[in-house]
Amino acid sequence: MTLPGRALFAPLVYAWLILVLVPFLLAAPTLVGWVAVREEADLLFVKEDAWVVGAMTALLLVVPVAGRLKRPWKLSPRASIWALAVIALAISAAGVRLVFGGFALSRDEDMANFGAQILSHGQLWATVPPGWRDFTAGLEPEFVRFSSGSEFWQPAYLPVNAALRALAGPAAALVNPALAAGSVLATYAVGRRLWPEQQDLAVIAALFVAISSQVLAAAMTPYAMTAHMAFNLAWLWLHLRGGKAGHAGALVVGFLAAGLHQLVFHPMFAAPFVAQLWLDRRWRVAAVYTLAYAAICLFWLELSPLALAWQGGSVGHAATGVGGLGLQVSALIGARHPPILRSMAENLLRFVSWQGLLAAPLAAIGAYFAVRTPGPLRSMVAGLALTTAALFVLMPYQGYGWGYRYWHGLIGPIALLAASGWRRLTEFMTRDDRAAANRVFALAAAISALVLIPIRLVQAHNLVQPYMAAWRAVEAAPTPLVVVDPTGAWYLDDLVRNDPYLTNRPLILHAEGLRPDQLGTLCQRYPISVLDAAGAARFGVRVLPGKQQDLGLTRWRTLGLPATCGPDRTPILRIGEPSPQGASR
Repeated sequence: MTLPGRALFAPLVYAWLILVLVPFLLAAPTLVGWVAVREEADLLFVKEDAWVVGAMTALLLVVPVAGRLKRPWKLSPRASIWALAVIALAISAAGVRLVFGGFALSRDEDMANFGAQILSHGQLWATVPPGWRDFTAGLEPEFVRFSSGSEFWQPAYLPVNAALRALAGPAAALVNPALAAGSVLATYAVGRRLWPEQQDLAVIAALFVAISSQVLAAAMTPYAMTAHMAFNLAWLWLHLRGGKAGHAGALVVGFLAAGLHQLVFHPMFAAPFVAQLWLDRRWRVAAVYTLAYAAICLFWLELSPLALAWQGGSVGHAATGVGGLGLQVSALIGARHPPILRSMAENLLRFVSWQGLLAAPLAAIGAYFAVRTPGPLRSMVAGLALTTAALFVLMPYQGYGWGYRYWHGLIGPIALLAASGWRRLTEFMTRDDRAAANRVFALAAAISALVLIPIRLVQAHNLVQPYMAAWRAVEAAPTPLVVVDPTGAWYLDDLVRNDPYLTNRPLILHAEGLRPDQLGTLCQRYPISVLDAAGAARFGVRVLPGKQQDLGLTRWRTLGLPATCGPDRTPILRIGEPSPQGASR
């Protein structure tokens, strides 16, 4: 093969195989059925990610044929950057409705909206109506922090992501699409600082961000990860700019980035750059950054208790999961998913398969050279390694998500490493070979945009659709209360979501968060609908293998509760049943 030949084709294939073979071996027990699929992430890996990785491997072997084509495909730097940003904005903004139906699938996403509602009232803690304070564990079972006595509650996440949505008001759905478009521009701007004489490399890095299925899908949701990516890139540009204005701006952005949702992410990214300042003996600047980040972390850790005290409450407890503000290490370690290596292997493969076709192998090549050469790229690799080590210990299991969302804030640096890898492979090529390599790159980018992105967005839509349908049915329930019993169904408890001031009707409660006497009290007061695994399965929600289907009312009967509720003894309505009569038998 003459065109890119061994100078391009062989390194790409070797890097790709190194990236995917070891993780595939670690994930093989799930893939071949030796280990039972017990979690949604495992099932998504088997049914979606594994075969996409296989298809990408086949495509990677085919795209070098494009080098033999005679058509001179060229990148047009300046105009293409704005076009990429606008396209990313348009696709992600349209996908909010077309792909996700405006529905926030996960508790993490719902907590962003929950927090935005509280902040829009000028508060960090919402006041729980007095009559419902004994039922808060059922009203908001996860990722919520309560005051002592459950008088106040707030998301167990830091508030900046929610604040962005609160500030946007009716346009909150456009926040992440705008941040994704901004990330494309910011990646280009950082690339121009890294390679001022090679504008095409900055364009390549920005292109990898724009054609990432993970970037586009996450931008269609309220996840904080899009903001992590945008803020990290803005921080990086300001840090590289330097000077008093650049470093001051970086600290302001760092303050906001650390407070987006969990304290761990941004400091892990920034730490190697600060460490490099110490290694370079830039004592004054290094000391300013170090002291500033210590103050930033302390501020975000103490903000919530101080705000609660100002509102007249005292700190209570977190419901479950990510407790408190930022990161409670003991809680996270206690909640680790047991097969850590297998989970991390699946995460890596998931991330790789949600990026552009050449992004991962080129980034691996770029990282290899970066660790051997002092400079910002080496700090980016160190940030990726530091973040991964922290995740390995604390949060190896992400649940569902689009790609590997815990690496989302590092997609910009990974794209820059990929551009660096492209430079390393092509810098000594002849003019003709470089033209052939550009044609290979263009075909790979086209496949990523026109094949991989649509596949991934269809998969995302198919995953969300059953939960969205079940949620619409819950919203439309004719009773003032809906009790969700998630036993036997995947992530059905994520449908337990309420307005922080409990103004929504029906109110939705988690069966496992309520004591039998509380369920009995509610049954005496209100007509009730029930959504259980059997009802959710009718909307397409997955039910755990081997679990019986009649779960919700079985629990109801086991507790000795009646089949009718409310002053008028209304039969319990089973959501998903064709008629309420079937639910009262």
